[in-house]
Amino acid sequence: MPQSLDSFFADYGEALLTFSGEKIAEFYQVPLAIYSDQGIQTVTDHQQVAEFWKQGVKQYADKKIANTRAEILEQDQLSKTIEVAKVKWSNFDINGKDAGGETNFYILSNGEDGLKISGLIIMAQ
Repeated sequence: MPQSLDSFFADYGEALLTFSGEKIAEFYQVPLAIYSDQGIQTVTDHQQVAEFWKQGVKQYADKKIANTRAEILEQDQLSKTIEVAKVKWSNFDINGKDAGGETNFYILSNGEDGLKISGLIIMAQ
């Protein structure tokens, strides 16, 4: 049975809370395109994804984020194997207090290994 987007992002959120670039990289497919106000970054191997996230999780660790919740705001099945999701993340510290959040778009591919993120659009916060 194919994995639902809700369970995919719940699992992804758990990986983010490990602060492990390698664990987070398991949710990505390469090549990967990351779009942001800083430009477009193309990632061609999983080690690059892990390195990207080793830097990215520092902001979460600095805020002492201990819990995160993903809310899928929009989703579109573009083809048999490709879908796009707009996801709002709410982050909480160890005391359960709001630690900020973000909303991003994810391009997901559904292949032999299940759902994987093949594109990430980081929205201005």
